[in-house]
Amino acid sequence: MPLSAPPHVVARLAALLGPEERRRGAQAHPDDRRRFLIAHGAARSVLGGYLGVPPERLRYSYGRWGKPALAGHPQLCFNLSHSGDLALLAVAARRAVGIDVERVRPADRSRSAARWFPAAEADFVRAATGPAQSAARYARLWTRKEAWVKAAGGRMVNGLGLPVGTGPDAADGTPVADPAGRVPGHWSLYGVPAGEGYAAALAVAAPPSVPVRVEVRRWRTPRAGTAVGC
Repeated sequence: MPLSAPPHVVARLAALLGPEERRRGAQAHPDDRRRFLIAHGAARSVLGGYLGVPPERLRYSYGRWGKPALAGHPQLCFNLSHSGDLALLAVAARRAVGIDVERVRPADRSRSAARWFPAAEADFVRAATGPAQSAARYARLWTRKEAWVKAAGGRMVNGLGLPVGTGPDAADGTPVADPAGRVPGHWSLYGVPAGEGYAAALAVAAPPSVPVRVEVRRWRTPRAGTAVGC
């Protein structure tokens, strides 16, 4: 979802938020606050539509590291990420899910990759031809790691060393598991189309025998006079 909207739409989306979201939004820089209100208000709109519940009535509970869940609706799992002027919302039925989007700025990321990533992934970033490709490769790996950790409800500090593969090993839907056991479970990782200048990835809880179908939809900013929500 694009994080731009007329002031009256931003106000309507902000009115949907709960106390914790309002608190976090109030602490943000004015430009970031607008993006935050749109992203979180739109997420409530989408989730309310799935459940047939007015978005402002949704209540969240929070895991140990802050991952939100829908209180009273455990059957619908979701995760939200936003960066720059773009937000992505992942929604799944009865499957833990995580999503991450990052704005990519050209820069040589080989040092960061060597410090944090497994050797094969660091080599993949180091072999890039120029800053733009280096940043793109780094972001491709980073978003997969962060989506995986977010899906599991963990902390990114435990995810930097997760092996998410390079080249053919990073094909969509490839089953992955943490060899160190810090992030439990079986997961599938997918690249998500996010447009020029962004990288994004999706992680879904997926036992090896259970297929996953991924569908991408675009949220459209409501027109004047239309309802925000279901």
